[in-house]
Amino acid sequence: TKVITNTGEKIMSAEMLGKRTVHAADIYGGDTLEEAANIFKAILKGEGSWSQNAVVLANAAMALQCTGKYNSYEECYQLAVESLESGKALEVLKKIAA
Repeated sequence: TKVITNTGEKIMSAEMLGKRTVHAADIYGGDTLEEAANIFKAILKGEGSWSQNAVVLANAAMALQCTGKYNSYEECYQLAVESLESGKALEVLKKIAA
């Protein structure tokens, strides 16, 4: 994953973040925008595969870390997990899409 912040750019691997590698075939995103949106909504509803969840959580954690409000990637990752598991992430999507 390429990470761009106000201090520069770096490439981060799953291993560098203490996570397992995900294979591209396991996170197929659909052939159309509609399919991709449906897959994303399913993930936020708790219906995602382990690989899909891992990618969404890693990206959410990186986004949170880029805000500069949190002390570590792991803290951001735990917040992302809580948001996904509690349904808060889905609620935010619904508000944005309304």
